[in-house]
Amino acid sequence: MTTVNPHWLGYRCTVCERSHDPDWRGFVCKACGPRGILDAAYDQAAIARQLDPATAFPDHPAGGLWRFAPLLPFWPESSHPAWSVGDTPLLSATRLADSLQLAELQLKDDTGLPSGSLKDRATAVALVDAVRLGVDHLACASTGNAAASLATLAARAGLGCTICVPATAPEAKLAQLLMHGARVVRVDGDYDQAYELSLRALAKHGWYSRNCAHNPLLVEGKKTVVLEIARARGWQLPDAVFVPVGDGCIVSAVAKGLAELVEVGLADRLPRVYGVQAAGASPLATAWQTAGTRASRLTGPEILDAVQPVLARSCADSIAVGVPRNRVKAWRRVAATAGGFLTVTDEEILASVRLLAHDAGLFAEPSGATGLAGLIRARSDGLVADSESVVVLVTGHGLKDPSAALAGVALPEPIPPDSSLPR
Repeated sequence: MTTVNPHWLGYRCTVCERSHDPDWRGFVCKACGPRGILDAAYDQAAIARQLDPATAFPDHPAGGLWRFAPLLPFWPESSHPAWSVGDTPLLSATRLADSLQLAELQLKDDTGLPSGSLKDRATAVALVDAVRLGVDHLACASTGNAAASLATLAARAGLGCTICVPATAPEAKLAQLLMHGARVVRVDGDYDQAYELSLRALAKHGWYSRNCAHNPLLVEGKKTVVLEIARARGWQLPDAVFVPVGDGCIVSAVAKGLAELVEVGLADRLPRVYGVQAAGASPLATAWQTAGTRASRLTGPEILDAVQPVLARSCADSIAVGVPRNRVKAWRRVAATAGGFLTVTDEEILASVRLLAHDAGLFAEPSGATGLAGLIRARSDGLVADSESVVVLVTGHGLKDPSAALAGVALPEPIPPDSSLPR
């Protein structure tokens, strides 16, 4: 059984602002079509009246991220291995903070979720909604992590799934899909072409969409990552949060979750949110820099026009996106925090993979380490002061793409087994 949040009002189009009822099943705006990404809306005043800061968000019967049920559209009434995920650690990174001369640095480690990435939060919400609607097959396009998440949790739920991936997706991620029984469609093209193929299949077969920028409810699952951060910090929010960006869904979710904490009275200010893109796949960051001081004033249609497609190339395959589908929501949400978008090179990303492993004991895939690379760049550019507190999202485990990590190290030469080892 699933309970619908009585304070969930439905959806609002990020482009034309048109409202849609909670029972709207078209995923995108009726008027704008695929360009009209929707945003879930709530009666925040009513939620605030029911929240006591001293006892907010206790354990929920469904477990995991569902403790935040008042800020989610619906919730299952009992726990299940397919959707009771979350409660990942917020780690103090004192050695990294010292090396960066920061007052405080914490790492939100989502690498321990069932499929090894933050995207399990979105999939959990998708599965509950699919079951609620009686749909037994889900589909998505992915460069790897969303696909692995869907395959893993759909197997736990006993649901079918079809996943479109670029032919260049890492073999370690493909192994996750195939071993979990997903129907894998390798597309001889890039992520954006795989995405378009998945949309055609969803429309033709009536499957449930697990495409995060297409289905607005998946951002609701992802925002629980920052709600957990805030709860772990006793509702004392950091000064800045750094987030890797591909389609723009995670950064949208982080900024939205923070804004909602302010709206319901659990926080009194918004941290700056910085979205970090790989230099070879940076349409949002490039457009942001071009817009300059006008960035925060652009309308939805203007943002659509400003963010131009690119041919995405990066070692961080999970964020190698040429057309960010959630660009309007990401842009507006980040602008509201007085943050921004940054670019980092592949070399900087791989250096951050090594730094996280060496100084924090966290093995991240390249996209999972991109937030740290962005923080290092922001410190160099003077965007973050010595006295500030920062949280960096680590979004995916390094074992998803071990070849990327090996590219940055030299394997030691073998020695005779009777050798004497130095101290």
